[in-house]
Amino acid sequence: MGRNAIKSLLAIGDYIVMVAALSLTLLLRYGPEGYQLRLAQHALPFAIVFLVWIVVFYVMEMYNLNAPFNHRYFLTAMIANTAVGAVGFYLFLDFIDITPRRNLVLVVLVFMALFYGWRFLFNRSVDSIGWHRALVIIGSDQHSLELARRVREESRQGFRVAAILRDRDHTLPEWVAEEGIPVYDSIGELRDLINRRQIHTVVVSDSWYYSIYEELYRLIPYRLYFFRLASFWETFDESIPIYATQETWFLENFNRGINKSYFAIKRMIDILFVLVFSPLFLVLSLFTALLVRLSSKGPAVFSQTRIGQNERHFTIYKFRSMYIDAEKHGAQWAQKNDPRITPVGRLIRATRLDEIPQVINVLRGDMSLIGPRPERPEFVDSLSREIPHYQLRHLVKPGLTGWAQVKYEYGSSVEDAAIKLTYDLYYVKNVSLVLDIKITLKTILTVFGRRGR
Repeated sequence: MGRNAIKSLLAIGDYIVMVAALSLTLLLRYGPEGYQLRLAQHALPFAIVFLVWIVVFYVMEMYNLNAPFNHRYFLTAMIANTAVGAVGFYLFLDFIDITPRRNLVLVVLVFMALFYGWRFLFNRSVDSIGWHRALVIIGSDQHSLELARRVREESRQGFRVAAILRDRDHTLPEWVAEEGIPVYDSIGELRDLINRRQIHTVVVSDSWYYSIYEELYRLIPYRLYFFRLASFWETFDESIPIYATQETWFLENFNRGINKSYFAIKRMIDILFVLVFSPLFLVLSLFTALLVRLSSKGPAVFSQTRIGQNERHFTIYKFRSMYIDAEKHGAQWAQKNDPRITPVGRLIRATRLDEIPQVINVLRGDMSLIGPRPERPEFVDSLSREIPHYQLRHLVKPGLTGWAQVKYEYGSSVEDAAIKLTYDLYYVKNVSLVLDIKITLKTILTVFGRRGR
């Protein structure tokens, strides 16, 4: 069973537990006689509220299979769910004759008890049963071994390393032997392995791909899933390993034309979003500008040149979060606990209030709501020389938030920029409205979790 299937099963189970909590609450409170009538009155509003609860759980990382269960996130999600439910019930009071407020509290309490029991059983079942698909990795270079390590550590992704076909001149790390992973030296031995046990997926590194594709071709009758390392990594980690990916892979996978319908719809959404929420943006802007002006000398808003789509230069606007002489020695990376950042600057960075003026850039068409964050020309020049495939991030418009921002928390070096690029390129390759919605929901957690910088 794959990762998405397990996530779907988890979400369906959560919804069933929510319905069970409602049914149990009504049964205990009204008895068998009044249960049917009350259930009919409560079914529609609670069904809608429960769907919202699932979305809140997703935002709060409750469906991250690799992360341990976070009690703080769960309690925060339940507080948010209770608030959403209360608001929803007030809206439904005009149409349905129910008295929901007391029932909402009872449903929340019953659900929390049932939820902990359900999630405990689910985690025990997943860890014991596994549903792991056997994976063979052909190659023992640094990137292949990193993938093997990730598969081993993130077992809930649904795979296990069944064997590694190594390069003859490579010495494998000790953990491979400690885990009891079989190691082979030839494709012939791999065929014997396939005959003896069920293999689901074969991942081939670029160092092996062109030398053994004829041998792999002969394995087609075994009905295996074959991936080049970059393609499997993309599915497994939702990123693209830039240092393990050759130009030929990008030629094969970045060769689709412009999706005019998608970008037209996205542009319309950008404009409507800014116009609809402009009153809120105006109030937040006035509040933020006042805070910045009162906390340090200098203008509230500053501008910088950034690189946009097709490497076009444009002027970006932000609320100032640093002291006015912050770059007297030239452009430099923002660091964690950077002394150049004002106390108010830390707050508005963490809550993303410093980015509000960029809605002007969205209206002008320089940026979109979703996309890779635009970088400064000084950094783009150096990063393009040091990081392979860096220029490909400019194939789409930059955004207020992006896949890299919700997947990677902090960035203050070339190494961090390289990691963020792996997520930016995933976005560039897989642009869609569904992915944009996913990023939007995860951005909510980033903002309210104060993980900004």
